[in-house]
Amino acid sequence: MLLFISYLFRDIYASDSSAKTLQVSFVGMQAQEVAIKPNLRVVLKSDTEVLDEVVVTAMGIKRSEKALGYSATSVNSDKITATRNSDVMSALSGKIAGVQISSNSSDPGASNSVVVRGFSSLSGSNQPLYIIDGVPMSNSTAGSSTSDALDTSYDFGNGANAINPDDVESMTVLKGAAATALYGSRAANGVIMITTKTGKQQKKGLGIEYNGGLQASTILRYPQLQNEFGMGWSGTHTELENGSWGPRFDGSMRVWGNVYDNSQKVKPYVAMKDNIKDFFDTGFRYSNSLSFNNANEKSNYYVSFSQISDDGMLPGKADTYDKYTFSARGGHKIGNLTLSSSVNYASQRNKFATTGQGLSMINSLYQTPRDISIIGQKDLNDPFNGPGYYYTPYGVTNPYYILDTYMNTYKSEKIYGKFQVDYDFLKYFKFTYRIGLDATNSEQKYGEPNLAALFAGTPNDDQGNFNGKNGKVMEEMLRRRELNQDVLVTFSMPVSDFDINALVGGNFNERKYSSMTSTVTGLDIPTWYHLSNSANTPLAEELSSRRRSNAVFAQVDLAWKSMVYLTATARNDWSSTLPKGKRGFFYPGITGSFVFSELFNEDLKSWFTFGKIRAAYGKTGNDADPYMTLTSYGQAVADSGGWGEVKFPLNGTNAFTKGNILGNNALKPEMTTEYEFGANVAFFNGRLSVDAAYYNRNSDNQIMSLNMDAASGYTYRNVNLGKIRNQGWELLVTGRPIQTKDFTWELTWNFTKNNSKVISLPEELGGLATIFGLSGGTTLYAIVGEPLGTYKAEVPMTDDNGNIVVNPSTGLPVASDQMAIVGTMNYKYQMGVSTMLQYKGITLGVDFDIRQGGKMYSRTKAINYFTGNAIQTAYNDRNPFIVPNSVNQLSDGSFVENTTPVSYAKICDYWNAGGDMMGSYELIDKSFVKLRNISLGWDLPKRWLSKTPFQDIKVSVYGSNLFVWTPSDNTFIDPEMTSFGNDLEGQYGEWTANPSSRKFGFNLMVKF
Repeated sequence: MLLFISYLFRDIYASDSSAKTLQVSFVGMQAQEVAIKPNLRVVLKSDTEVLDEVVVTAMGIKRSEKALGYSATSVNSDKITATRNSDVMSALSGKIAGVQISSNSSDPGASNSVVVRGFSSLSGSNQPLYIIDGVPMSNSTAGSSTSDALDTSYDFGNGANAINPDDVESMTVLKGAAATALYGSRAANGVIMITTKTGKQQKKGLGIEYNGGLQASTILRYPQLQNEFGMGWSGTHTELENGSWGPRFDGSMRVWGNVYDNSQKVKPYVAMKDNIKDFFDTGFRYSNSLSFNNANEKSNYYVSFSQISDDGMLPGKADTYDKYTFSARGGHKIGNLTLSSSVNYASQRNKFATTGQGLSMINSLYQTPRDISIIGQKDLNDPFNGPGYYYTPYGVTNPYYILDTYMNTYKSEKIYGKFQVDYDFLKYFKFTYRIGLDATNSEQKYGEPNLAALFAGTPNDDQGNFNGKNGKVMEEMLRRRELNQDVLVTFSMPVSDFDINALVGGNFNERKYSSMTSTVTGLDIPTWYHLSNSANTPLAEELSSRRRSNAVFAQVDLAWKSMVYLTATARNDWSSTLPKGKRGFFYPGITGSFVFSELFNEDLKSWFTFGKIRAAYGKTGNDADPYMTLTSYGQAVADSGGWGEVKFPLNGTNAFTKGNILGNNALKPEMTTEYEFGANVAFFNGRLSVDAAYYNRNSDNQIMSLNMDAASGYTYRNVNLGKIRNQGWELLVTGRPIQTKDFTWELTWNFTKNNSKVISLPEELGGLATIFGLSGGTTLYAIVGEPLGTYKAEVPMTDDNGNIVVNPSTGLPVASDQMAIVGTMNYKYQMGVSTMLQYKGITLGVDFDIRQGGKMYSRTKAINYFTGNAIQTAYNDRNPFIVPNSVNQLSDGSFVENTTPVSYAKICDYWNAGGDMMGSYELIDKSFVKLRNISLGWDLPKRWLSKTPFQDIKVSVYGSNLFVWTPSDNTFIDPEMTSFGNDLEGQYGEWTANPSSRKFGFNLMVKF
C-alpha cells in the first residue's frame, strides 16, 4: 500500500522540530520507522499475521486459524457483553453460521436452545457440549417434562446460565465431527468452548473493573385481537362466557357475570382494545459486576463478583430471577512447573408462572372476552374477582388470583472449577494433568390451592369448575455431580521446513445424578404449601444414576512451510452405559488445509491477501443413557378388578415388579460420520473476507424405544435402528467498506442452509416415528424420505381440482379421512446481518436475525380461534358466507358447486374447527426477521481521565429483541417461543406460552 504522508510530516515537524524518525503504521500493514525528510513517501507491506488469529481448539490447544482444516468460529468478550444479557449465549443469536440459538421463553432466567448443524438424534440430546477452561459443564435444563408441559410448563434456565458473561474472554464454536472428536461421545453435537479471563500485568491502574446497569422490559409480541364483537356464543350475548362470539358492540349497558348477594355487575358493551397489553407491567432489572486482576512474571490472579435481580413483566413478583456469582482463578510458575486453578460459584432463585392449558395465567388471559377489562379484576377482595364468582365457569379464572396464590419456585447452587498442573520437560514436551468438578444442587417447589374448599357452594363450584382441585404440593430435590480428569503429553518441535505437534492423553469421567420428588394432594389449609398439610400420605419418588467413561486419544499435526497442514485424531471410549464386553468404540478424524496464498507474489498479495482450502472427515459416538441395557424394576401396582388400583406397600408388605421397557444387552452407540469442505479467502488486507463450508453429517444406529405387543409383558424395547442425514452450506462474509484513522464501518453477513432427511427407521414402525404430538391431532414425526420433524395434521377433503368439500346441510368443511403432511419444523435458511460503526470512542452496533420457512404448533392461535378473539374470526363481519372454492359431494361420488352458506350461528363452529384448513390451522409459519440487538457505547477520551483514578470509563445504552416481523398468518406469538424444552421435542411449538419481550438498558463500565 502506498501512502503519501507529506502533510503528516509537516504537522509533526511543526510540533516537534527535533524529531529525527517517524513511525508509520496502518491496520493490516507492517509498521515501519523511517528517517524524516521532505516529500517523504513510504510503502507499507501487508501484515498477514493480522489475518491469522489464534484459536482455542479441543483440549485447550491453541492453534493458528489458518492451520485448521475444519470450521471454527471465535467470538470475543465485547460481542458477548455488548447488550448485557444475563447469560453467555443470547447475544450470539444470528451471529454464527451453522448455529441456531433461540430463547425459548421471555421469562427472566429462561434457557436457550443451541443446535449446531441440525438435529441428529431422535431420542438423545441434540445440544452441544460446553467446555469451560478445559472442563465439561452440565447444561441440563431445569424445566418441565414434555408430559407436564400441556398443563404446567415452566423453564428455570440451563446450566450454562451460571456463567457470568463478564468473566468470559472468548468463545469458540467447534461444529464438525473432526473438530470435536477429542472430546468424545458428548461432543457429537458440537462444542462450545469458553475461555475465561485471567490476570494480566497492569502497566497502569489497579486492575479493577466495575459494570453496573439498569434494564427495562416490555411486551413485544402478543395476539392481534378483533375489537368488533364481545361476550357471547353462537351470535348471542350471554352473561357467563369465556368467548367473544356475541353480537357486535353497540355501547349499550349490559349486565354480566355471576350474581353475588343479590347484585350483579353492569358495564357498557364496548371493546377493551388493550386489555391484554395493559395486564403486563414494565419489567425491571438491575445488575452489578466487579472484578480484580493482576499478574507478574510468575503469578496471576482474577477474582470477580456479580449480581442480577430481574423482575419480569408479570404483575407483582410472579416472575423473578436473582443470580449471584463468584469466581476466583489464578496461576503460579515455578521453573518449568505451572500450577493453575479456578473456583466458580453461582446461586440463583426463580419464580415462574406456569403456562399451558387449564388454570394458568396466560390461558385465562386468552379466554377473556373482548369487552372485559382485565385490570379491573385486580382487586382480589372483590368477591366478583374471586374464582367462586368469576364471570366464567369454563375452566379458567382470574389471572391475578393465579399469580397471587399459586406457587412455582426454584433455587439452585452450582460449583464448578478445576486444578491443573503443567510441566515442561526435554525442551519440546509438556505434561498436563487437569481435574475438574461441576456440582449442582437444586430445589423446586410447586403449589396449587385447595379451590374446592375455598369456594365450596359458590356458583362456579356448582358448575363443577373445582372438581379435583383439592390442592397440591410438590417438592423436588435434585443433585448433579460430574468429575472429569485429563492427562496429556504434548510435543512441539520444528524440523527444517516442518512443524510437528502431537499429543497423547487419557480422560476419566464420572457423572452422578439423584432426585427425590414428593407430592401430596388434598390440602387441609388451602393455601399453605407444605408436605405435612394433608391427611394423605405423600407420594415419594427417588431416582438415581451413575455413569463412567474412560478414554484414550491422540492427535498429530504436521505443517510444511506455513502452507500445508495435516491433522489426524483418534479416540477410543469405554462407556459404562453400554453392554459389558461391548463398551468400547473407536472414532478417527483427519483434516487438511492448503494456504495457497503463500504461493502469491507481492503484487497479487496486495489485493488477494489470503486464501485457503480445507477438508475434514471425522466420526463421533454417542453412548446410551444409563441402564438402557437392563430391565429395571419399580414398585408394584395391582389391578383390583374394577375397584381401582392396589399400591404397595400394603399392610406392611412391599412388592416390586419388572418395568415395561425391555433392556437390550446388545445396544451399540449412536455413530455420527461427517465430512466437510471449505475455503477462506481475504482481500485488500482483510478488508473483505469470506469463509464458506459444505458439510454432510450422517447419524446412524439411533437409540430408540420401540413399541412392543403388551402380551409379551413389555410395551417398549430399547433398540438401535434409524439413520438421519444433515447436509448444508455455511457462509460468513465480513467487510470494512470504510476504514480511516477515526472512523470504521464494518459489515458482517452469515448464511446457513441445512437440509435434514430421515434415511431409515425400523420396519416395525412402518417408516414413521412420533417425535411429539396430540392423540388424533397435529403431530410431529420422523418419516423415512422426509426431513426430520415433519408435521401431519387434519386437512379438509378436496376434489381432484383442490376444491374444498363441505357439508351440504351446514356449509362447513368436511375432514379428510387421512391425516396429511402439511410442513416441517425446519427453516429453509437462516441469516444474520450485523453492522458496526465506530467514530473515535463512539461505537454503534446493530444486529438482525433472519429465519425463513418452517412450521410450528401454536395453541395461542388455537385458543384465540376457539374464543373468537382472533382478528381472523371477524371475517366478513361475521355475516353468513359460502366457503370459497367449495363443493358438495353427491352420492355417486361426483362433485357440484356448493351453494350452502355457513350460517350466523355456525360461524363459531367454522373457526373452532380451523376454518378451511381444519386441524392444520394450528400450525403457523415460524419465519421471522428480528432486530435482535442495538448497542451504542461511548468510551470517554483518555485525556479527560488523566488526572483521575480512572483508567477507562464507558457508558452504553442498548436494546434487545426490539422488533419482530412475521408472515401474515402469524398474528399470534413470537416464533421462538416453545413449551416443550430446548431439544428436538421443543421444535413442536408452543402450548399457550407467555408473550415475548423487548429490552432496553443502560450500563456503566469503569476501570481503575
